[in-house]
Amino acid sequence: MQVSKKVLYSRNKKGVSLIEAALGALILIPIALLIVDLIAIVVANSMNDTAVKNCARAGANQPNPQSAGEAADKVLATFQQSGIVKSLTLDDLAYKDNDVCTAKTTMVVRVPVPFPGLNEITFRGTAVEPIVGGAPR
Repeated sequence: MQVSKKVLYSRNKKGVSLIEAALGALILIPIALLIVDLIAIVVANSMNDTAVKNCARAGANQPNPQSAGEAADKVLATFQQSGIVKSLTLDDLAYKDNDVCTAKTTMVVRVPVPFPGLNEITFRGTAVEPIVGGAPR
């Protein structure tokens, strides 16, 4: 019994399509998951940048270092964290009289789709604002 070429080719094409779909999924799914991680990293970096700038601004609007520290802590207390943020801390608030207020924060972020060796990322931010809350000399 002889099999026609048409039957052989149609069977091969269906098998090849299935293999191509499986291999394509093996390649595209990790890429899509990596894109999810990259989006989360960009959003977390933006959140840390916003938090450190707000701390520096709040401190710069105060007349003395004590109230500047309290204002910066209050800013972090009202900061709404997302599910990916493990911690957000104010590391340092340097208040130089009639000069600048410098804030430093650290944010630890859980990666939504962890890859081997990449479970958490630590972001550090620094912001400097001129002091506007004190009386001029």
